[in-house]
Amino acid sequence: MTDGRTACIVGLLSFMLAAGTIHLTSDGRDIATVWPANAVVLAALLDRRAGAWTGLLGAGYFAGVAANAVTRGFGAGPLLYGACNLLEVSIAASLLRPALKGAGSSSQGLSDQGPAGDDLLVTPAVVGRFIVVCGLVAPVLSGLGGAATARLLFGQDLAAAFGTWVLSDGLGLLIFTPFFFALLRGDYGRCFARKDWRQRAEAVGLQVLVAAAAYGAFFVAVRPLLFALFGPVMLVTFRVGRLGTKAAVMVIAVIGTIATLRGHGPIVTITPDPHEQAALFQGFLAILLLTCLPVAAALAARGASFDSLSQSAEALRARGAELARIAATDGLTGVLNRAAFREAALATIQDPRAAVSLIAIDLDLFKQVNDRHGHRVGDRALVHLVAVLRTVLRAPDAIGRVGGDEFLVLLPGTDPDRAEVVAARLREALRRAPLALDDGTPLLLSMSCGVAGHRPGMAFEDLVHAADMALYGAKRAGRDARARHEHPARRPRRAALSGRA
Repeated sequence: MTDGRTACIVGLLSFMLAAGTIHLTSDGRDIATVWPANAVVLAALLDRRAGAWTGLLGAGYFAGVAANAVTRGFGAGPLLYGACNLLEVSIAASLLRPALKGAGSSSQGLSDQGPAGDDLLVTPAVVGRFIVVCGLVAPVLSGLGGAATARLLFGQDLAAAFGTWVLSDGLGLLIFTPFFFALLRGDYGRCFARKDWRQRAEAVGLQVLVAAAAYGAFFVAVRPLLFALFGPVMLVTFRVGRLGTKAAVMVIAVIGTIATLRGHGPIVTITPDPHEQAALFQGFLAILLLTCLPVAAALAARGASFDSLSQSAEALRARGAELARIAATDGLTGVLNRAAFREAALATIQDPRAAVSLIAIDLDLFKQVNDRHGHRVGDRALVHLVAVLRTVLRAPDAIGRVGGDEFLVLLPGTDPDRAEVVAARLREALRRAPLALDDGTPLLLSMSCGVAGHRPGMAFEDLVHAADMALYGAKRAGRDARARHEHPARRPRRAALSGRA
């Protein structure tokens, strides 16, 4: 939301709240006994960087002046009251913002537009500072000017005016600031969007329960039952969190205000004086809110700690998996190293009924490549070889680097005849894909392959030895060739003439 749009919204809300409370709780001369208008401005200030405060303070000031002028008439009074309100929200914002920055930076970070996270009251420590600043310090300092204005311009008793100012402004800031802070930030919309339909239904159902309890306490019950509202609000606190708590208190505030103005409810039975009724009702709302919010803040802090621990555990698991991958991987080519390939092969050959074959691969004349073009090109040749192998092999097939230019390919579910076909395709693929040197010259590469099939009871080392023997036979046959190791009992007499070892 842009600063200009926020200022307009803040000004409109502040004007409506100020004009309404003056009309309902003041005779036009004395100080209103309910004052939530400053909470709107304070909430906006806490959600914006200090450089954007000028427009918000201006909007709040003109809204307060306009509301006073409309309800009380033009004169010096609205201007002075507006200045006192401006002083109050400026002091509160200046004292609260450092605490919010510290809480945000220690847990979730702080953006340049305000404290991070999804709530104003992040930790119990911030809740305590919020109560002291908004309930005492800021109203007392601004109340000196407000009471003096009421005395000089309207002839009000100085002490009474000061007490009314501190009570109305303090309770207004305490009760309404957290709600408007979340509302202006769009936290309610984001919170609702993050929930699934069950969580949304639960949140709405709990607010309906709070509304029903409030209606019963203010419109139905014949005896004072305000204490009965703590149970539903605390249930909302535990199930929904801080945003739900503030919404629940607002629901009670609306229902209780309507009932009290119509002469219903427990507040009316205590005193007939409208000013005392407003003060008592605000006091009840403040107690309700400030009883539940520290609980919600503690739950949120514990939840944040749990989330942090979960994230740390997940990071450790991911780090462990990465370290395991690094420990099992050849650093140059990215294939399995000798130890990891052995583990994979042992797991594969455990089933005596499964056909498993092994291909031993060796780049032809690799030493000449290193001597002629340098080790950098030699390393690129190995990486290129692996890339070519992967274009032909299946996902279950495993590649391992067991020496400088020596590789093993494990083919699960493949008999030796089929493995020879795969070896031929690998050699053909490498011939068709020369390595491009830095100057664009193609470097033709070739490889020799030795194929061996696993037999029941055959150890992994014996399988590798058989593939190596076949590979040496292929090299003796003239390189760029393949050979297959035959069990001595099955080896044909003319095997040497056929190029098989």
